[in-house]
Amino acid sequence: MVTVVIGLMSGIRILSYKLGLNQILTITFFPMIILSWTIERMSILWEEEGPKEVAIQGGGSLLVATAAYLLMSNALVAHLTFNFPELLLVQLALIMLIGQYTGYRLTELKRFTPLVENR
Repeated sequence: MVTVVIGLMSGIRILSYKLGLNQILTITFFPMIILSWTIERMSILWEEEGPKEVAIQGGGSLLVATAAYLLMSNALVAHLTFNFPELLLVQLALIMLIGQYTGYRLTELKRFTPLVENR
């Protein structure tokens, strides 16, 4: 979901730049969305699992955020991201393949191919 949001925000920013709407470029909604999403999830987790689980998952989120910041501040990653925004689609595909996505996975197409061929 985060990758889709980044892609949409990048598209809106590119479109606003092309249209000459420079004030839209100064708005940063993304950190606000992530912080509100995290706070909401932590409050639900506090009620369901307790403060220990909130500390464990909050610490894990902080560790991942720190690693992501360090990765994003890399000059090569910045160059690839800004010059080739279509790489976000590759990243989204990789996340769907290796992640905990609960919907249909791309690997399911290969798994159920024999069922379709037997019709």
